[in-house]
Amino acid sequence: MGFLVRAGFLPNQPANSLLQKPDDMQRAYQELLSDNNRLQALAQENQQLRDLLDFKNQTRYNLLPGQLISRDAVNHNIVTINLGRSQGLVEGQAVVVNKGIMVGKVMEVSSDTAKVRLLSDSFSKLTVSVSGQPNVSGLLTGSLGLGMDLSYIPQSQEIKQNDILVTTNLDLLIPPGLVVGKVEEVKAAAEELFKQAAVTPLVDLNNLTIVAVIISG
Repeated sequence: MGFLVRAGFLPNQPANSLLQKPDDMQRAYQELLSDNNRLQALAQENQQLRDLLDFKNQTRYNLLPGQLISRDAVNHNIVTINLGRSQGLVEGQAVVVNKGIMVGKVMEVSSDTAKVRLLSDSFSKLTVSVSGQPNVSGLLTGSLGLGMDLSYIPQSQEIKQNDILVTTNLDLLIPPGLVVGKVEEVKAAAEELFKQAAVTPLVDLNNLTIVAVIISG
């Protein structure tokens, strides 16, 4: 004999919704993912601070750690940090990350914040040399915010792919020997007086969080 199932006994939901996780479980899962991401970011920042501390201990520099707090809405190669005149910043000082890799220069200072021009900015200019070969030098400039270019390298000077570039002693506010990038490609034409090279940074300039300013050397 058949029997009648009352409509009131059926769940007032589509059948496939019974296979979905309850809302509270979904929320808990999303919160867990969010917490995990925050912990990973915190661990990365702590490692960056440890690297900067190691660099400070290994050198004579007065190093002031800080944090990137914003990027220019139009030019992402201009960033603002939470250090300023009150902490001893002046225009032209080197900004570094990790174990002393230079990423930019202080360009504008207010009381407690400063703007930094990254080395990838088109208006950035810095004299550099090949690590271990101070006589092999050139002018490093930003390349449309995507990387860097090295120009004015005399044809007689030897430079090759994967050479590491460092700062020179020509700028009083920037210590010599700071790593700035790696040669990606050398462009040399026999009829030209100088060689050129494409240079890539050794850190991701788009994901900077912890930086430090070299106050003195």
